[in-house]
Amino acid sequence: MKITTKSIYAIRALHTLNMLSKEGKPVGIATLSEKLGLSNKYLEQIFSSLKKSKFVISTAGKLGGYKLARHAEEISILDVITVMDGGLVPVHCVNNKDCTVCADCSIYGLWFEMKNHMEEYLKQISIASLNNKKYPVLGCPD
Repeated sequence: MKITTKSIYAIRALHTLNMLSKEGKPVGIATLSEKLGLSNKYLEQIFSSLKKSKFVISTAGKLGGYKLARHAEEISILDVITVMDGGLVPVHCVNNKDCTVCADCSIYGLWFEMKNHMEEYLKQISIASLNNKKYPVLGCPD
């Protein structure tokens, strides 16, 4: 199973947006692009999905940009991966109700439990919790 770069960049973008947004003011795509090292066009695609899913709202104009649509504590990493990648699927049969092998598969439970454990773990981590330096691999946009 692989989480796509789109999910990874969406998590980084939300984290950066949370860090840069002061007093709920929107952050421009150019600022986010510079901080993340991503093109404006690619970030716009990511933010389009995040906006449709009501994670962010956009404001037009000179002082426009994006801001979180809800508190960062309310957006879990699992939520973002679900929106961007359709959820966690360690093997194809876990979400395949039409699988003819699952009923007799001796290791289906292994994959199912792995998926559940990963979901529970990622459900507990919010965008806000990334600020507490517990997850230094993501880095901090200073």
